[in-house]
Amino acid sequence: MSSGQTLAQMNLTCMWLAAILYGINCILFGTCVCVIYIRSPAHSKLLLCATSFQFAMSTAHVILMFIQAMIAFTNTTIAATPDGANLYYAATGNYIFLAGQLIYIVNSLAQELLLIWRLYVVWNQNFKVCILPLIMWVAHCATASVAVALLAPKNASIFSYTFRVLSLSGWSLEMILNVTVTAGIVYRIWQTGQQTAALTSGGGFRYKGTIITIVESGALIAACTCVIFCLWAAGNIAGLVGSNIAIQVATMTPLLIIVRGGLRRSHSNLGSYERYSYTLDPWRSTSFVRKLQTEIAQ
Repeated sequence: MSSGQTLAQMNLTCMWLAAILYGINCILFGTCVCVIYIRSPAHSKLLLCATSFQFAMSTAHVILMFIQAMIAFTNTTIAATPDGANLYYAATGNYIFLAGQLIYIVNSLAQELLLIWRLYVVWNQNFKVCILPLIMWVAHCATASVAVALLAPKNASIFSYTFRVLSLSGWSLEMILNVTVTAGIVYRIWQTGQQTAALTSGGGFRYKGTIITIVESGALIAACTCVIFCLWAAGNIAGLVGSNIAIQVATMTPLLIIVRGGLRRSHSNLGSYERYSYTLDPWRSTSFVRKLQTEIAQ
């Protein structure tokens, strides 16, 4: 445990930070719904369902955090016990805690699955590029689920060797998956930008903003997971408590991509994408770029 803060204080701090991030997610989600409805992409229903599911999970997690805090600090039995709040948060077999961890895992897996789907779409629905990410996703699902199941018994310990190895393995897989899939998406967009530049009269690279948005969003979740991993690897309980913040970051990542991409498209000059060399086939050239825009924005 880090010096200067008890386990109860850590949870209160994380609850405060998670509430701030949840407020940001509320604004992002509302904007995301507007963006999806306005631009009406081919996969609008899927995007809306995926982001709504993640937002619902983050909402449920915040509610559970407040319920835990109310029990820990207002329950008469716990309050009468010396160091009762810390003992409550440290106890295994706490079903509210287990439910919160399960929601965190489901939300993270949903975020990864949506990222893999983006990879699939950007690579022209080529399933081969998704095989390795899907294997890592299944491995992450298995390790994380078993790790949470180990905490179900009341006599379980969060510092047990098995739980420690499984939780670190799960976060390692999450980091690797997010970094590699994001890199695959960015590479494909860069490749597409080079091909598009060769067809346009200006020859400029048009997807720099899209790449920056995706890299920033991917770096956000990867950095959050890396901090949690390092803290828990060092034996600091703050790493496990930090998952209360990570779920809000995982929800924020896809929302940022949709909102920033949608707002940028709404303020861009669509006419600038029509500058092609009509010595080829102007109709095919215009349709080609529109298809690339739609795939990348999704």
